[in-house]
Amino acid sequence: MRRAALRILYLALLPVLVLSALIVAPAVVVSRIASRGRVWRPETWKKVSYGSRYFRSSFRGRLGEVVDVIDVVRDRLILLFLVLAAVCLAGGFIAHLLEIGVPSWLTAWLDGSILSSFGSDLAWFPAGGSVSFGGGAAFVLAGCIALALLALGLSLYAWLAFALGEATRVILRYGGAATLFPDPGDAIPGGRLVLCQLSDLHITAGGREPYEIEEGSAAWPEGVARPDTAELTGRLRRLVAEIAAMKPPLVALTGDMTDLGEEAQWAELEAALSGIPASSQVLMVPGNHDIAINVGTSPDPYLKKRAEREQRFIEVLTRVERGPFQPRLHIPARKRARRRLRAIAGLYPRRLDLEGGIRIFGLNSNRYRSRFVGSNAIGQIGGGQLRRLARALRRGSGPVIVLLHHHVARLAGPISLNDTFMIAMDGPRLLEMLAAYQQKNPKKNSALVLHGHKHLAFFGHYRSKSGGRVSVYAHPSSTLGHETDGHLDGVARFAAIRLTDEGIWRVETHPLRPARAAVEAPPAAAEAAMS
Repeated sequence: MRRAALRILYLALLPVLVLSALIVAPAVVVSRIASRGRVWRPETWKKVSYGSRYFRSSFRGRLGEVVDVIDVVRDRLILLFLVLAAVCLAGGFIAHLLEIGVPSWLTAWLDGSILSSFGSDLAWFPAGGSVSFGGGAAFVLAGCIALALLALGLSLYAWLAFALGEATRVILRYGGAATLFPDPGDAIPGGRLVLCQLSDLHITAGGREPYEIEEGSAAWPEGVARPDTAELTGRLRRLVAEIAAMKPPLVALTGDMTDLGEEAQWAELEAALSGIPASSQVLMVPGNHDIAINVGTSPDPYLKKRAEREQRFIEVLTRVERGPFQPRLHIPARKRARRRLRAIAGLYPRRLDLEGGIRIFGLNSNRYRSRFVGSNAIGQIGGGQLRRLARALRRGSGPVIVLLHHHVARLAGPISLNDTFMIAMDGPRLLEMLAAYQQKNPKKNSALVLHGHKHLAFFGHYRSKSGGRVSVYAHPSSTLGHETDGHLDGVARFAAIRLTDEGIWRVETHPLRPARAAVEAPPAAAEAAMS
């Protein structure tokens, strides 16, 4: 066995390394020159080349891509050592069977090389003879193991450093996020009904409770039935029945419609939404639980599970969405994950025109591709999507509603560390764009942003430095309720969005008391200011 181990080192390891270098180097050069950015380039080298380019050109704002490269290098490094170990074992076994000795030229080279200084005797390199496991051989073996451990340690350290850098970037961006302020006139009722909003339904399947409740049962109010699949879908059916009685022109669902984006959960959701009247159009925008969730028990570092969830979401859109939306839906092939990840990017913003010149835009705020459990709630709209929205705004005028899942601003007051990982990082850019649009014609171009995500209800306004004004409404969970200090009130709700003749947006929240509540849940304080 010792003889085979040494032959692994002397006969197999060096040729394998040389052969790998001869294959890998030309492959990298050819892929970089011949592909010219085309998608057929191998995914690993695509990530490495993209990461290096981003690192050189724009260090700030590209740390996430560098983390991706570190992930690839670390994983490929581990795989490389496993493959080399397997090849060397096979080579050593073959050398042992064929009784291959150490050639005389190798012995002569080693005798005059720097390796001779590591041992007082080179008898463990006998020309053409057997090989003993002396101190020099043990040194070489220990050196190889040390180099492997050092490379792995450095890659893990770099991965952690860049992950912390990404977290720091998110926190710093939150410190510069837009701030919302309330308006005493928000409580004035009136206006015609434009749409009804549902958000953060977190529908489960198989009788399970939502992930949030399973992880922290103290968040759910005492005396209220724990929300399993039957309870959640029952609440949604009752909400849909009340919405159907109002006959709104549009029903909008602003993300986290399912709890983990599973196929069975989408089936439960579709069945519960079947009561929406045929006269109402339906718009859906994805939430992080629908497509980007990344739980510790099922990590997704290569975004394969995300690609599958995005595929399911697009398929659900083809069955649930109603209205002449643009662009048209396109279901990508299942075979290629990269094609699925690109497909959803081209669907948003989704545009719908309502009576009275009201334009509705649905955005996908899940462009941030989370590879870590702690970053799955971070929002990002993306520059391409924002540019398409800007072009659409320039082509018309009139009231505008933008729907997305993540928060675009923070409330006035102290900064919460947890909130930093819940906001869309480029939300201020969206608000500035809408504020500039509103300022062009303040009496006609009123703008409203609707979202969900944090299970928090508030209605506030953003004012740009140039004087533009944008209204923002955050809807709590329609099935789990409003959250205060980490505790949900358990009251189901939907929102009715109205527009007055003066172009002022009004928000009415319609609470639904739990059907099996043992105690009467107190009314949410935020509802008095918004109804």
